[in-house]
Amino acid sequence: MVIGATALFRRCATPTLCALLVAGCGAPPPAVPASPATAEAQPGGPLAERTDGPQAPIRAAAFDVGEIKTAAEYLREPEFAAADMKRGQLLSLACAACHSFGAGEKTIVGPNLHGVFGRPAGVLEGFDYSPGLKSSGLVWTPRALDAWLVDPASFVAGTKMTFTGYRSADDRRDLIAYLLQATQ
Repeated sequence: MVIGATALFRRCATPTLCALLVAGCGAPPPAVPASPATAEAQPGGPLAERTDGPQAPIRAAAFDVGEIKTAAEYLREPEFAAADMKRGQLLSLACAACHSFGAGEKTIVGPNLHGVFGRPAGVLEGFDYSPGLKSSGLVWTPRALDAWLVDPASFVAGTKMTFTGYRSADDRRDLIAYLLQATQ
């Protein structure tokens, strides 16, 4: 049974949770106020070239994913160490509408994200990835996920993921920092 956005909103426990669930289904993501800890951009780091707002789409085929490290190594980088994990956890509810995060958890609509960092895109057994993602040559790093989360459909043509993206660089940083912990 498909529930419309209005009916879903009435059934949700909180409007924020409902908005995040709707965002995971292709609607624009909700605005989450920045906390003082995330209001300033961190200099350097793997996401230093991020921008908010419209920009030319980055394509996975010509993308440098950066250095591949462990999640723990990424979390020690100043940008992620300063991220707002509580805000990232809240933002991850949009991901959790379609993805599981824990080892051995089942595929929902999208693949399980456990161990995603450092893994080539489109290789997890048990999920039918789009040909574009399977042939992208992409490896999931914070830098790659940051570019993906701006606009998945523009980053990898033909992707099955209908999420419209997060425009805020701070939102993406906080979400990625949380996912670095939650998917280990």
